[in-house]
Amino acid sequence: MSDAPDRAARSGKGDTTLSVSNLSKKYCGDLKKALFYGLGDIAGEMSGRQWWAGRLRPGEFWALDDVSFDVRRGEAVAVIGRNGAGKSTLLRVIYGLLKPDMGQVRIAGRSEAIIELGTGFNPLLTGRENIEVGASLHGLDPDATGRLLEAVIDFAELAEFIDAPLLSYSSGMKARLAYSLAAHLGPDLLLVDEALAVGDLAFQHKCIRHMRQFVQGGGSLLLVSHNVQQIQTACDRAVLLERGRVILEGGVADAVSRMLEQRPAVEASQTGDFAANGPVRMGGLNMVPGSGEDIRTGRPAEVTLRYEADLATEVIWALSIWTEDRWTCVCGAVDTAPRRLDAGRGILRCILPDVPLLAGRYIVRATLLDATTHYPIALESSRSRECHIQVHTDPDPVLNLQIWANQLVRLDAQWDEPLRVSPDGPDGK
Repeated sequence: MSDAPDRAARSGKGDTTLSVSNLSKKYCGDLKKALFYGLGDIAGEMSGRQWWAGRLRPGEFWALDDVSFDVRRGEAVAVIGRNGAGKSTLLRVIYGLLKPDMGQVRIAGRSEAIIELGTGFNPLLTGRENIEVGASLHGLDPDATGRLLEAVIDFAELAEFIDAPLLSYSSGMKARLAYSLAAHLGPDLLLVDEALAVGDLAFQHKCIRHMRQFVQGGGSLLLVSHNVQQIQTACDRAVLLERGRVILEGGVADAVSRMLEQRPAVEASQTGDFAANGPVRMGGLNMVPGSGEDIRTGRPAEVTLRYEADLATEVIWALSIWTEDRWTCVCGAVDTAPRRLDAGRGILRCILPDVPLLAGRYIVRATLLDATTHYPIALESSRSRECHIQVHTDPDPVLNLQIWANQLVRLDAQWDEPLRVSPDGPDGK
């Protein structure tokens, strides 16, 4: 069941389907205060006096703060951000489940939403009965209801369980039914939250293909997801939220790259705090970009280690790069050539021609070893001598997928064309 021709007739592609203007929503973190404020809000609405609408009262915070963006017909937009950024609150306000404190939401046409599993369903009714209730609420006649039933059951692949009560459904089955019903009711705007994440991979792929067809047919999609693959496959534009505010609106690759990058960590102390024991003591360790302002994937960088030696010593030195939780060593390098350190203070220097790290926050550590015995003579004895770095990655869909998959380094590889293998072997003999 599809109403793409109807959507095209109602409005030409490119018209604004959703307009969000200066939207703000606040919550209170204290339950007692929230109940008290709620009574005050009701009284204020009845009297027409809401002087506190744009102000925070004690214990309140902005879940959404002056959010504005548009979604056009035939456009798919992702809403992304960290947990607590305000994504789900935004969808609930747009769909009308929550009332904003300030701002407006305008929707041209009809919207359907998949926000929480089971929302709008009666768990005591069967899957078939829930579909029929949905059709009735949308004013469909018996013939249209029959077509809807057939389309939803076929897409959800739930024919075997469609007459079982919804309370017996797994979360994945509920997700199948929810998306199938919302998508086949023919909305102008489809709002999809994280509910699809509980579905199996094959059904998620099926939904993404349907979303693309829906948008190509003139529908509008607003997708909330942490799945970078889903976002970059289904959407061309993204809105990045942080603490309820829009910090970036633009191309999906740019927004995803910004989301994946962590905030810069506190820089390591460079105060010359040398360790008090050993013939050689390490001072400040630092890693800086070879060019530009940031350390970036695939670009050069320079590592310097300041030291103080009591007497002339031959050493070899090693670098290692760790995840910020200090549990995983990502990569490292060892300078196997003995280096003579004269008595006094000096600097060891290393050039990395091609930083392999993907975007993220890391810790750089150094170790000095005796050149003859390879016994460590200088180790990090204080976290103040660790070097915290922030690596940035240029916006790129493939690199975004690698970062989302928790890959830490980029692997250079040469890819060959497929080799055809005959029944007699690869060489045909």
